[in-house]
Amino acid sequence: MSVRQSILTEIVSRLSGISLLGGYQTDAGALVFVGQTPALSEADPEQALALVVGSDAVGYQGENVLTQLSIVVHAILRADVDEPTLASEAVIADIKKAVEIDRDLGGILTPRGLERGTTTAALRSQGSEYVAATVEYRCRFVERWGQP
Repeated sequence: MSVRQSILTEIVSRLSGISLLGGYQTDAGALVFVGQTPALSEADPEQALALVVGSDAVGYQGENVLTQLSIVVHAILRADVDEPTLASEAVIADIKKAVEIDRDLGGILTPRGLERGTTTAALRSQGSEYVAATVEYRCRFVERWGQP
């Protein structure tokens, strides 16, 4: 498994653990999508998470390649929930609590290689049935040249 795959697998695992029984404010971890923003049906939970992988920025290149990968976690809530903005803030807090257990994703990243970027509050486009918020992360890691 590549370093990038390991990063995504670890973050998805952490997000999937978000549940009321696990000590979180929401059950947002019951439905985690990777690489797509879903539409929630009546049969789906009131909230879901979507992990979107952004571009990476390559730094030093030698025997090792220092890379910073952007990952954005989207909190998606049906707009018909009670007080959707406050509900999205609970999901934002749960995302941060789940992902930010440590600063190196269990040793996958460089020391202190997990950085939090911008957090956007709930936004509902006019006519949309969903409210969305995001938490951005930057993950610094090293790959050996030719061995991702």
